This record gives sequence, C-alpha cells and structure tokens, in this order.
Amino acid sequence: MADNRKYYYLKLKEGFFESEEIKILESMKDGYIYSNILLKLYLRSLRNEGRLMYRNVIPYTPEILATLVGHQVGTVEKALDVFRKLELIEVLDNGAIYMMDIQNYIGKSSTEADRQREYYSRVKNEKALLGEAGENNPAEPEAEKPEPKSKKAISNYSTDFEEFWSIYPRKADKAQAYKKYKARLEDGFSHEQLLEAAKNYAEQCRRDRTEEKYIKHGKTFLGESTPFLDYLPKNAPQAGTKAVDEDDPYGDWR
Repeated sequence: MADNRKYYYLKLKEGFFESEEIKILESMKDGYIYSNILLKLYLRSLRNEGRLMYRNVIPYTPEILATLVGHQVGTVEKALDVFRKLELIEVLDNGAIYMMDIQNYIGKSSTEADRQREYYSRVKNEKALLGEAGENNPAEPEAEKPEPKSKKAISNYSTDFEEFWSIYPRKADKAQAYKKYKARLEDGFSHEQLLEAAKNYAEQCRRDRTEEKYIKHGKTFLGESTPFLDYLPKNAPQAGTKAVDEDDPYGDWR
C-alpha cells in the first residue's frame, strides 16, 4: 500500500547554534532549557508553517505549552518573554504565536524566497485584520506600501544598501540586515543617516580593536530598538513614525 501521509521535518543549518540570537539565549540562566523549548515550538509549528494556535482558534497558553514541551509553567513564561525580545517569535493580539525564522528551516526548495515573503505577508495581514476588528471596522485587505525610493537594485539588494554594507564592519546575515534596512527607511530614517551611523560604528570598532564576534550583526544594528542612533549626532533629526524601544536589556550582549 502506498504511503500518502505528509511528513514534516525541521532542517537546521549547520550554523544554527552559532547565530547571535541562540548564543545570547544559551548564555542566560536556564538558557539551554529555553533553547530546548524553542526547538520544540519550531517542531510543533511545522504543520501550520510556523503559526501556533490549536485548531486555528484556541491560543496556546503558557500552561498548555508547559504540558506540551515538558517544562515548568514559569520557565515557559520566561522563555516566551525572552523569545519576544530576541524577535524569535511574535505574539498577536488574538494569541497566535508566529515562529519568525521558521521559513529558514523548512526543507530545501527553489522557491524559498517566495515562501519567506508569503509567510511574513501572512503575519502582517493577520495583524492588520486584528487591528481593524479592534476598531469595529470591517476587515479589508491591507494596501501594499510602496517600496522606499532607492537607486537601481544590484541582484536582490539596492545600491544604497550595497553602499551601507560595504562600510558596515561585520559581514553576516546580509539578507536579514537588508530587511531591517528597508524597515528603517519605511520608519522615516534616511539612507544618509544609516550610512553615517555605520561609518561611525565601524570607526569605533577599528579604534577599539573590537573582535568580530563582539561586533553587532547588521540586522541587530538596524533593529527595531534602533541601536544605530547611538552613532549619530545627538541633535540629528530622527524619524517620528515609530517609537524607539528604550528598555532593551540585551543591548550589551548585542
């Protein structure tokens, strides 16, 4: 008899445990337990392509997850809080949990980039629908935002970003850095501001002879908590479209 069942598997890259987020995670107290919980959540989310919600309607509470992953409720609550701060998960208003990097670990395909874009679009659309429902407005498809203006693209990256990347002192995870770069442009920061911050940071790293392993990844430097602002003049104009996270206990690690 033919086996027509679907099999779901998690495919980790060889450098998974060398990534900045996992190193930070495992450096914490109970960090190896958090790492174990993260992998179990990845596996449990595979059937729904990274979305955790029981039968698509019931949120997974810390109590339920504690039973599923085999750890204390308090440990699971702390782990979820850490995952959010490291941007490993996103928890929506309806309780749905999205494993943000899961698309990097689902097998191998010639359409990985399309699947990645579709996944983040799915998260974005659900958040938009939740926001509209909260305002008692009928749900409508979210209009696509125009791409930030930039020069002609080289391969998958704009020439503006290539200029930024040529200066940035650590060449790691370029695709994720480009994603954060575009997000900051959408927030209202200019290419010139981001470029100046990269130059100043690179100069500081050279001056202090900072080891590469202690230099922030580009995606962290350009992250939502805007650490790059530390390398701009204090009186420089800042984007006003998005609040800056002033409470980032992981800044020193990054």
